[in-house]
Amino acid sequence: MALLVLLEKWFEMSVTCVRWHGHDSEFFRLIAGVRQDGVLSLFLFAIFVDDVVKKVQSVNIGCYVSHVCTSIFLYADDILLLAPSVSRLQKLLSACEEELYFLDMRINDN
Repeated sequence: MALLVLLEKWFEMSVTCVRWHGHDSEFFRLIAGVRQDGVLSLFLFAIFVDDVVKKVQSVNIGCYVSHVCTSIFLYADDILLLAPSVSRLQKLLSACEEELYFLDMRINDN
């Protein structure tokens, strides 16, 4: 519980700025997400994404690689879904979207 309180206080106090073409913006508070390259950013993101992986794997759809049903690959904040057909891919995508919605995260399709 103390760790959660510590993290909440840390995020409440956290400010950042944007550097673009060698110029820095004014500092502003972060109200969502984590800062890029933050020490805990990857760890905290992994905690959230782990639930997405479990949800997608629970659908039990994917392509077999060495006798293992494989449906999801992750690299940084990119997600790759594998399915043997378009209709089954839609089921994986729906499961992924459902869990991300529950976590208050969204898919950026750009």
